[in-house]
Amino acid sequence: MLSSLVWLSPDYAPALFTTTSNLLKGAVPSSGDKLSAALAAAEDASCQGITKDAEVRKLLAGGLKDVKDVSDANIVPLGDALMAVLEKKLTAAKGEAAKLEKSLPQSSKATFKELSAALPQSAQPPSEALKSDWLLWNALGNTFNDKELPLPTDKVFKERIALAACAGGGALAKCLLAVQMLENLDAYVQWEMAIPAAKAPSASVEVLCPFNGAQAKEVATRRILLQAGLPLDLAGKAAAKSVKGIGLAHILKDLVAEAKKASVLPLYVEPPAPKAPKQKDGGEGKKKEKKDEEGSGKASKGGEKKAGGVAAAPAANLPAGPFGDFVKATATQELQWSLLSYQLRPRTTLGSAAPGAASAGGAAEVGKIDGFSGTWAPTGTNLPPGHTPYSWSHVMAPGMTDGPTFGLTWSPTSGASNLPPGHTPYSWSRVAAASSSAQASSSTAPAPAPAAGKKPADASNNNKKKGAAAAPAAPAAAATGGASEEEAALMKLDIRCGKIIEVGRVPDADTLYILKVNVGEEQPRQVVTSLVNHYKESDLQDRKVVIYCNIKPGKMRGAESQAMLLAATKDKGSPNEVCELLDPPAGAKEGTRVQAGKVEAGAASEGASVKYIHKVWGVVQPCLKMSDKKEATFQGATLTFPEGTVTAKTLTGCGIY
Repeated sequence: MLSSLVWLSPDYAPALFTTTSNLLKGAVPSSGDKLSAALAAAEDASCQGITKDAEVRKLLAGGLKDVKDVSDANIVPLGDALMAVLEKKLTAAKGEAAKLEKSLPQSSKATFKELSAALPQSAQPPSEALKSDWLLWNALGNTFNDKELPLPTDKVFKERIALAACAGGGALAKCLLAVQMLENLDAYVQWEMAIPAAKAPSASVEVLCPFNGAQAKEVATRRILLQAGLPLDLAGKAAAKSVKGIGLAHILKDLVAEAKKASVLPLYVEPPAPKAPKQKDGGEGKKKEKKDEEGSGKASKGGEKKAGGVAAAPAANLPAGPFGDFVKATATQELQWSLLSYQLRPRTTLGSAAPGAASAGGAAEVGKIDGFSGTWAPTGTNLPPGHTPYSWSHVMAPGMTDGPTFGLTWSPTSGASNLPPGHTPYSWSRVAAASSSAQASSSTAPAPAPAAGKKPADASNNNKKKGAAAAPAAPAAAATGGASEEEAALMKLDIRCGKIIEVGRVPDADTLYILKVNVGEEQPRQVVTSLVNHYKESDLQDRKVVIYCNIKPGKMRGAESQAMLLAATKDKGSPNEVCELLDPPAGAKEGTRVQAGKVEAGAASEGASVKYIHKVWGVVQPCLKMSDKKEATFQGATLTFPEGTVTAKTLTGCGIY
């Protein structure tokens, strides 16, 4: 169990790796001899975790002879060297504790005073570890109320007390006691479960949703693992697996193997330089500084501008945050003024001086810069370099949707191309069309939005009709090479393969099932669905389904629904309604996302807000239909998983809801 502590607790192997990076100042790969010398000369303040202990550093410095190379590729031997040092100390302490255990009182209810008196002269005075051990003071609480605060087994109690008496204090003592807990995990968990406060409570007026036995055991196991020094995420992960019948020793062994694979030496960050002490200038220094300011023609106290000089930036009313800090840190008054001027009127000098800038409506008419879309434009306009009409004036360029994906706006081009660096054919064609339109107009008023239900006019056609200056050549398919509004919407919906693992009825609801669906996440999703009139419970159990996951959670009859099953539905809402759940192909794995042609549902779901996701669903749902072959489609493209197509049992030519 020592390996579990060394590799999983942040105070051991991870702390050694951080200390190694700091002592070597990032000069890795390095030799074991160099690290050994650095550890021997190190001070506590420059070390982390267990390496703060001078005795551990000394032993570790002598144990690095077999470590020839200190690097990411050879990091496991470094952790094993630490484990060998701690193993040696642990073995010695256990030998002393076994002898000492015979002299301890037989009763586990012995007080600290009684235990101290029973210790041999070699163990006097009592160690710091024994004085502060929580299990010993738990025994004191047991003398007052043995029902509410029971004791662990005599074997565990005596072994720990004897080890604490021999351990001394500091990081090594903490390590030895943590290993004792990990070696007796089952006994500690059983003791924790015996405490009435840790048991699963009964349902009552005060407890509406009580823990069951498995949940109570999971909490007790997590608490013991945390007490043993494991971080919260790993303790929770191990505890959750243990209640499924997997042994804790096996779980920790797997976690150690994962930790070894993921271990690296962290990057070295040089500590900040100490601040120079402030120097107080005398009266003569102030006079000299004032004289120099007058001689150089800088602004006076009132902020008036001298002939040939530069006005100082006002010191007051600077914005809080990074911009204000940057203004204060600038080296010259001229740069301060330029930064402040740009903040008040965000145009570059070149953009303001370009021909026709005055006719653009001035800074007051410039709209809010919105989003990343089209932020790299052709030059030759009256816009600041790098801007498009859309990004500068918040004008929607022809062919641009509300949410163009990042991949259609900024990506490297393959092979020879005359497009600007970073542009795709789609983004360049849209920018060029918008820029041409902006040049032909005498104002910067936003272009009228397209009528509802109509697609924006093709950019290349607009250029031909208006005779605008042509953008650099791009492929012919540039205007249609990007995702449509519907495809972009589908990419925001997280639609996956799922498996129903639990079926039940919602209390006091005649038509509602409450399901637990595995969607490839750590916990199943709860789904409330009105399928009682269409399916029996036995038909739903263990059935594979197509499930829409990033729906905004809502409640039906008091039960929260966290996802929605997709089904082909004929005559929806009528008494003759026929509903058939969509069937993923055989072998489809839970959590796999559905695809429609080259579009993957959910590819852009990570940044989509569930607050307004129903609007996105409103764009996608009318495009979902059943084909004549009983296959689910999106805009005519068949919905598929890697294993095959999505189908329904009998329905054709109807919608999917």
